Amino acid sequence: MNRNHHGPLSEVTREQIERGAAALLPFVREWKLPLNPEDLGELAYAVLTHGQRTGPIDAPDEWTRIDEAVRRQIEEVRRSRRDLYKD
Repeated sequence: MNRNHHGPLSEVTREQIERGAAALLPFVREWKLPLNPEDLGELAYAVLTHGQRTGPIDAPDEWTRIDEAVRRQIEEVRRSRRDLYKD
């Protein structure tokens, strides 16, 4: 999971990520979303990380900041998976 966040956040624990992934699983199955188990962990990590931030969501550029941070997370995952299966 991406651990490079900014701001005064508590570290999201492995247990929280697993619980979050477990909570997402019924949605994935019901909506027949083509996700791998590790994708659920990444989704849970993003939600938990950005969900614990404080301050108004309607602050200028907050949606953009979250979008950019999650896109960096996605790219990091993509890069690490590509490196894992290299050679």
